[in-house]
Amino acid sequence: MIKPHIVILGAGFAGTYVAKRLAKRVKRGEIDVTIVNRTNYFLFTPLLHEVATGSLSPGSVAEPIREIFHKTGVEFFQGTVQTIDTVNRRVHVRGNDTRHTLTYDYLVIATGAESNYYNIPGAEQFTMPLKDLQDAAEIRTRVIDAMERAVVSEDPDERKLLLSFTVVGGGPTGVETATELEEFICGMVNRYYRNCEPQEASISLIHTGTELLQQFPPTLRKAAAERVAKKRITLILGKTVTSVDPKGLTLSDGTHVLSGTTIWAAGVKAIIPDFEGGTPPLSSGRLTVDQFFRLVGEERVYALGDVAAYADSKNNISIPMLAQAAVGESKVVAANIVSAISGSTLRSFRYRSKGSLVSLGQWFAVGQVFSVKMTGRLTWWMWRTVYLGKFASWSKRIRIGFEWFVAMFYTRDVTKLT
Repeated sequence: MIKPHIVILGAGFAGTYVAKRLAKRVKRGEIDVTIVNRTNYFLFTPLLHEVATGSLSPGSVAEPIREIFHKTGVEFFQGTVQTIDTVNRRVHVRGNDTRHTLTYDYLVIATGAESNYYNIPGAEQFTMPLKDLQDAAEIRTRVIDAMERAVVSEDPDERKLLLSFTVVGGGPTGVETATELEEFICGMVNRYYRNCEPQEASISLIHTGTELLQQFPPTLRKAAAERVAKKRITLILGKTVTSVDPKGLTLSDGTHVLSGTTIWAAGVKAIIPDFEGGTPPLSSGRLTVDQFFRLVGEERVYALGDVAAYADSKNNISIPMLAQAAVGESKVVAANIVSAISGSTLRSFRYRSKGSLVSLGQWFAVGQVFSVKMTGRLTWWMWRTVYLGKFASWSKRIRIGFEWFVAMFYTRDVTKLT
């Protein structure tokens, strides 16, 4: 008997969790599953800002895909998707300078998203994204190098530029990065750079909206803004970036913000694979899917996570590009693939947010779990506990917990990673 072959493109939260939910059936010999991913690891992206600011080591937020699916029978292919042929049910991939063709019975597209620079002149060239391990390593190195160069510079203008840092984007990633960056820099100054004062380093947080964390209720937005201000981070709200150059950013009102290091957290866009015969219908730059998360017009192709656009008409909700949503979608996609194989009725997806938690530096977080609003130290502990539980293996949870414990008593790691 030929077993149905499911090919999963992408090993972020969406793709990895679909594979995890199908793994038992693979182990029982009912189906075959192959994961295709550019890197050989699953990356816990919500904690990348802690790698960038010295709280965590890179290995703590990455889990090898082969280790996650060890002894399950799930296959892994490291490579990049070249084209998808839905007519002949084939995916062409490139890996290690060779081309391969994978045939499928059911295809899952979970290729994720990348930074969106909105065609702003200089944004991609002169800013630093925070989407993968390399980005986090480069940001940490850039910040450390800026400090090292600044403390020996005899030119006050150069020193001021080197000690000017900017984060663009007032969503969770931007806010968490800015607050952690402030603690990273202050910690370095107090411990290592005696000829530098903490107030010399300036951090700006730019957001096009009039308030930070606009998905939260007003009371939590206010608490976040107060926390950011307490850390002496300059808030620039209600203005957009119109251009970026090596020495800073120009805003929509014509002002220029000095910045030697600019981190871009202003939004993402879906990574759409190339399709032979033309790209399927898109909605806001994402693949349009039905209530079963099948691609429009394709009964054997599913898409989920950041790459998929689905509006929950019953609850009048457009599904956000969040890890929480991707994990929820994975349940429906895995169940529907099994149902499609057996000829059973497919399951519709209904989105219900469990809430959101955002850290604003050590010992403080804001969040809403269902209808309960929370701020402070207890919320920060809850934020860490929730994230810890989302790692695939106990060994990784123990490692992260240990590093967090050490970080509470010792300075952040200033080892350059690149």
